[in-house]
Amino acid sequence: MKLTPCLELFFRDLPFEERFAAVADCGYSAGEFWRLGDRNPDAIHKAAQAHNMTITSFTSHLDGLTDNAKHDAALQAFAQDIEDAKRLECRNVIALSGSFIPGKTRCQLTKNIIEALKRAAPMAEAAGITIVLELLNSAVNHPNYYIDNSEDLAAVLRAVDSPNVKGLYDIYHAGIMEGNVTEKILTNLDIIGHFHAAGIPGRHEMKEGEQNYPFLCRKIDEAGFQGYLGLEYVPLKPSRESLIETREWLA
Repeated sequence: MKLTPCLELFFRDLPFEERFAAVADCGYSAGEFWRLGDRNPDAIHKAAQAHNMTITSFTSHLDGLTDNAKHDAALQAFAQDIEDAKRLECRNVIALSGSFIPGKTRCQLTKNIIEALKRAAPMAEAAGITIVLELLNSAVNHPNYYIDNSEDLAAVLRAVDSPNVKGLYDIYHAGIMEGNVTEKILTNLDIIGHFHAAGIPGRHEMKEGEQNYPFLCRKIDEAGFQGYLGLEYVPLKPSRESLIETREWLA
């Protein structure tokens, strides 16, 4: 699989734009990050281009989608995300479902997410980018997060039914919540646009965790997936040592 380290988690002693050079020096040709915030997208794009690196994803303002009162503001901000994605030459932007809302049924919360993504889908289609809705665990890292399992993720995406709205299947988060990730991945590979990975427990190096990532990557490759696996773990080893070891282990 093509690998893309999360620049938020590696070489954190370096200014953000300088991390592209450090990651490229470890043998990678792609990187991703979380929210753009006050970072300059043109400076980031220039740094990536200087080292022939693709920016594979960043987190958009499509968040809190369980709350329909937030939809208008999220969609307005998403228009800027699209412009930033174009400047970064980034094809994937991450959406987050938001949390459970007291007093609301699962049916209502699921309906809210679907409605928001159906409104965002034509915007993404027109821009040629893909929204990837992320599965996160609610047991350890993200208490109360709504889309925390494959079934709910797939139900939402198949209801939205857009080629530009897919899933971000985080293998670490899914492993904590449900296990049996190989079958869940292969069943839903047609609606998965991106992967994340980390080791269980602790969210550290994948090689030290309980999941067999070489096996998983081989199965995903064999099924024809053409996208990226994001390395979103917190390294216990120095960043350079950890990234080289991970790349060679998964080769």
